Amino acid sequence: MKNLIIIIFILSLFSCSKRFKPVTNENEYFELTELNTKDTLFRISKNEFYEMGDDFAFVNRKGDTIISSEKIYFTFKDTITTFGIVLEKETYDLIGINRKGERIFEVYMYDNGPDYISEGLFRIKKNGKIGFANEKGEIIIKPQFECASNFENGIASVTYDCYLYYNLDEHLRSESESWFEIDKTGKRIE
Repeated sequence: MKNLIIIIFILSLFSCSKRFKPVTNENEYFELTELNTKDTLFRISKNEFYEMGDDFAFVNRKGDTIISSEKIYFTFKDTITTFGIVLEKETYDLIGINRKGERIFEVYMYDNGPDYISEGLFRIKKNGKIGFANEKGEIIIKPQFECASNFENGIASVTYDCYLYYNLDEHLRSESESWFEIDKTGKRIE
């Protein structure tokens, strides 16, 4: 009887343990990447809370200023590992910059901010055309499309000609009679 009570007690302990969902590298709000964090640049500001238009600098781990706010009006992140997305002071363009502060591409504006990463890619612009870059800031599909959707299940809808207009709710819409689909390498899907 004593052994039976001990076994029931032990079983009850194990049956009360919590079960957790496994952690994945994709999240509804961001995607994790394998990056070397020793080269991370950190945004510092004179003010306790960083606001649009504040002076700031991106510094390395030693505290050396790598990128100043001389040409940048606003940053969307407080760190740069491979590239950063900022608002340029002179033009108010939404751009991607490298770790030296040099412009590498214009970022597609979506819902009052930078386009979101979908399946590891986000939309960029050059000369009014849309392409795709990855989360390391590398251009994967050169800008060539007039309109393009985000990737979903490895496919994006794109077109070389489209008509943009605002509907009654003031949302930007695009129409075309020549949409086609591409894969993540930019190849047309037949």
